[in-house]
Amino acid sequence: MRAVRIKLYQNMVNYRRELSYGYVQTYPLPTPSMVKGMAHGLLNLDKYHNLKISIQGNYESVVTNMQKVYKFDRDRASRPNNPYDVVVNNSNKTVTHGVMFVDEIVDMELILHISFDEEKLNEQLLEAVRHRTIILGRNEDIARVDFKDTCLVNILSFGEEYRLPYNIYLDPEICKNEQLEGTYCRLPFYYEPVSSFKDKRIFKYVDAVYITKGNKIQYSDINVDNDGNLASFFSV
Repeated sequence: MRAVRIKLYQNMVNYRRELSYGYVQTYPLPTPSMVKGMAHGLLNLDKYHNLKISIQGNYESVVTNMQKVYKFDRDRASRPNNPYDVVVNNSNKTVTHGVMFVDEIVDMELILHISFDEEKLNEQLLEAVRHRTIILGRNEDIARVDFKDTCLVNILSFGEEYRLPYNIYLDPEICKNEQLEGTYCRLPFYYEPVSSFKDKRIFKYVDAVYITKGNKIQYSDINVDNDGNLASFFSV
């Protein structure tokens, strides 16, 4: 199997946890749905294409930032008594504002492995990563690409002892076999297409365990790329 290995750096980033409002928490790594959305966006794909994703990375610290936020109502009639009235694109909108606390990860270094079932999409993704701006997380979370370590790689089986150099989302079966302790997560992967903001997003999830760097894998067969980077793939 071949995959695109993408190495990224983000100086301040938030991978928002769902249902966190007012105080916006972050996942320790981007979720598969965020990476899937990034890849599909770079390729301008308008429907889901099956792919496998591996996510790992290290960071220095997490800080909490205070931000003033403005929220525009989609329908002006929803807040008829709101005194804050602005014009956006020649139409009147009502707006509310307030203060929000946001967790931000400092100095995030990511290694992503992405493998589409359609081989040509892997080649197109690599080309897009080299020429387009990558945003992962919030709209303002722009990533810097390490072009030297971003390339197409072969995924190989590896049966020897392996010590994790990065924090990673790992297959729960491997964690069970290795008796590794971590944080169990049900991570969103993608949601069924919706036609409007009023439609509910029905997500498909994958089970993963967040394992910190330094842990050792001794008894399980794992996958690595040409340069020995672990690839723990998730798909639906």
